[in-house]
Amino acid sequence: MKKSEKLTTSLEDYLEAILFLEEKNRVARVKDIADFLSVQMPSVTGALKNLRSKGLVEYERNSFINLSKEGLKIARSIRKKHDILTTFLKSVLFMDEEQAEEEGCKIEHAISQSTALKIQNLTDYILSELESGKLSRSSWQDIVSE
Repeated sequence: MKKSEKLTTSLEDYLEAILFLEEKNRVARVKDIADFLSVQMPSVTGALKNLRSKGLVEYERNSFINLSKEGLKIARSIRKKHDILTTFLKSVLFMDEEQAEEEGCKIEHAISQSTALKIQNLTDYILSELESGKLSRSSWQDIVSE
């Protein structure tokens, strides 16, 4: 895939889903991806053809789906941003798990890896300040509460 090409949010979600399924089940199948993303199987097939044309997946009709080396790299990057954001939203902004997952997934597509790493550094700093007692949990909650 050319560096100038940007993946759509939807295609990034497919890569992330394939990575999750490969790690969980050792393989990804069209039906599993459809179930995971709550989409129809023809939508998955169309997305897989698109991802295959970009060199991000290895896929033939009626076979398992595998991420290519480049697809794996991108999927891991997306997941890392997702994990960073979800941790930030839960641990620093005190969102409940479901909301943090949902909003983290939306935000992950809009920010760069560099920005995600800055958010991770901020998260680490705030959590260390809370753990050391330099910042009181109740005063921090007051600052970030609605």
